[in-house]
Amino acid sequence: MSTSSILLISSDEAISSTVGDALDAIEGARVNRQDMSVSQMNGSAVELASDHDIVIFATDPSIAADLSAIEMLTDHRGADTVYLALTDADLPLSKARALTRAGVDDVLPFPSPGNEIVEQVAHWIEKKRIALEERYTSIGTRGKVIAVQQARGGIGATTIAVNLADQLLDRRGTFKKEASNRVVIVDLDLQFGTVGDFLDIEEQEGLLQLAVENFLPDTSWVEQSLIRLPSGLAVLAAPQRFAPLDSLQPEQVAGLIATLKTMFDYVVVDLPRALVGWIEPVLAETDRLYIVTDMTVPAVRASRRLMDFVLADNAALPIEMIINREKKPMMLREHHREASKALDVPFNHWIPDDPKAARNAIDFGKPLSEVSARSELAKGIHQLARATLTQLPKDVALVRV
Repeated sequence: MSTSSILLISSDEAISSTVGDALDAIEGARVNRQDMSVSQMNGSAVELASDHDIVIFATDPSIAADLSAIEMLTDHRGADTVYLALTDADLPLSKARALTRAGVDDVLPFPSPGNEIVEQVAHWIEKKRIALEERYTSIGTRGKVIAVQQARGGIGATTIAVNLADQLLDRRGTFKKEASNRVVIVDLDLQFGTVGDFLDIEEQEGLLQLAVENFLPDTSWVEQSLIRLPSGLAVLAAPQRFAPLDSLQPEQVAGLIATLKTMFDYVVVDLPRALVGWIEPVLAETDRLYIVTDMTVPAVRASRRLMDFVLADNAALPIEMIINREKKPMMLREHHREASKALDVPFNHWIPDDPKAARNAIDFGKPLSEVSARSELAKGIHQLARATLTQLPKDVALVRV
């Protein structure tokens, strides 16, 4: 299902009501009405317009202030934002051309016969959908899926997932600001997910909409539901409002993961601790499962049960343990060897305990790389990311955006 956000700007109540009601009839459309002229919106227009797929404004190109405001909007347009001007049906051609020179994608007459406005807007919605699908179409290749699971509550799995995703960007350049990889982190803990809080992201309701409306997600929906940080990291956070864990369907989750794999080099999934039915489609597409644990007996036993559950239906799935809050010892102690034997895996990844750095990152709502890059915790997760990039190199044939 595709959803489109439409911003309707008009100081004319009749236009706002007539056109807004007509647009509400478009399936999947969410219409935001602003009862003012485009020139009256001043500086708020750019930010507001950037949050919508299609911007429609009623205007008279004879008004210089409107033309200036339109030019400002289009000069700062998002890569995929469409601007449509709604104006007098008897507008002279010269004035229509003035609007297109100002950067408007199309000029719609008002009033118009029948459902012409709705048809034109629907045409642009479909055009955008096709463009997105083509942009992310891969040539027989897919991105890598890395799932992160906690052995017990409070083990620090989300800290690792968030900062692993940040490090997988593999930033290059003089100031290491240019991301080499396209990475998304998905918080599938619908009830208690905190990825959004860790990254200071405002409320996201995409996954709640998916659960409530019961549709199959496509590229357009995913693109509209993501938040993209200045670092380049894309985030699909858990909703702020409560959602039952079983409200998602396996086919929805399968469609979400499949779509994300066509859009990104790396898909990091922060899994809920509860083993609900729709986790299976995630595991079926997972290239590496990291289980975050510590060396306590309860955590080791929980890790073993979790591994048995996962391997029962995914025998070939590579699983690695992350020993959190413990620096790698020079030599394994007896309890380390016993735990490794019980889990039947070597311990390759150790993340040192560094509560101050972890707290700073959470309080600032930023990855460790931005607030505590030289901390032992950041260095440990950086090493984890380097090992991941080496073991799971991205598919260079993936189409670039």
